[in-house]
Amino acid sequence: MVTMRLPGRRSLLAVLGGCVLVVATVPTVPASARPAAADDPAVDALLQQRLGNPRVGSDVGLIVIDAATGTVVSSHGGDSLMLPASNMKIVTAVNVLATMGADARFTTRVRAGATPNDLILQGGGDPLLSSTDLQTLATVAASAVPTGTKVVVHPDTSLFPPAGRGPGWTTGYLPYVAAPVVPLARLGDYSPDPAANATRVFVAKLRSLGIKAKLGEAATAAQSAPVLAQVSDNTVDDAVSVMLSRSENNVAEVLYRQVALATGHEPSWDGARQAAEQTIGGLGVDPAGMSLLDGSGLSRKDRVSPRFLANVLRLARVTKPERFVDIFESNALPVSGKTGTLATAYGRYVTKNARCARGDVHAKTGSLFDTIALSGLAQTTGGDERLFAIFVNHRPQRYSALSTRQVLDGLTATITGCWE
Repeated sequence: MVTMRLPGRRSLLAVLGGCVLVVATVPTVPASARPAAADDPAVDALLQQRLGNPRVGSDVGLIVIDAATGTVVSSHGGDSLMLPASNMKIVTAVNVLATMGADARFTTRVRAGATPNDLILQGGGDPLLSSTDLQTLATVAASAVPTGTKVVVHPDTSLFPPAGRGPGWTTGYLPYVAAPVVPLARLGDYSPDPAANATRVFVAKLRSLGIKAKLGEAATAAQSAPVLAQVSDNTVDDAVSVMLSRSENNVAEVLYRQVALATGHEPSWDGARQAAEQTIGGLGVDPAGMSLLDGSGLSRKDRVSPRFLANVLRLARVTKPERFVDIFESNALPVSGKTGTLATAYGRYVTKNARCARGDVHAKTGSLFDTIALSGLAQTTGGDERLFAIFVNHRPQRYSALSTRQVLDGLTATITGCWE
């Protein structure tokens, strides 16, 4: 087996939710230094044969392209418009990195309110906001509160317009699969009112510091109001890594709106859709005919083709790698049998035919009730790179979702050439 090495300048220790993920630095051969790959009839034939597995059913789309040349290695329904599920997050990652840049930071502020007894906790659309961030804000803001003052803390969520259930979202998704999209919410808070919950954490810290504080009604801070405290610890790169590795729907939907703000659109469902289509189109990947209705891929009305997503991946990997290197270099995309949603703990890359591809595939998973998807980058046994997108729609329900996922693992092992 060839261990996958993505282009690398650095090693990363990512601490997420108290768990430490050790991520290897992964160099690669520049595309310009690799020989142009020709069609691979043997791999194409194997893929076409293995797509006949009854666990994927008849509504399946696949495309495999050589990363260096763009040559199509294999295609089966590659131009069909299909549900991508969470593979949509790849498009969201490219769009936010293109419009904001990897190093841009999200800022949450505490501003003075209308009276000396009012504080405004102003959401800045930080998708990784934590209880620690809120406690830090409270500690700093407390120094500006006169001794003995009773304060009322008002959440300010005016950065985004009110947003209900997303277009095409199944009833019941909100808030358990994705919370209401607000610019003031802690990472992982899947509740009906994440802004109020965030404010309660802030209030609790004030109280622990001896300040009499309570939660107030929502309010909008005046832009001229003094800033008493602010925190800007989290970057776009951080958010993209969490979104892709953990398939975080809330993070995806906040970033979807950040793209709208960065491009001058209203951060609403429709404004964010326009921004997504405009941005990816401006990067040279034609979204004509596609439906990019949300950032997470939860919408049953999202539609993209495998070829479209493979072209987005090639844009990020080969055409403009300097802008999107963090998608691959930071191991944001899960690694086959190693990290994220492709770890063996989730039953991935554990079958006899797929184990040989462990470490050689970096890809985004996707799942809805009847949809399984996997798209990303595979390194072949010969050292070349191939980009692929595989969508299974209308998954046969007589088989488990895991068994269908494992078929896709085997397909990627075929793409690498390790399962002959």
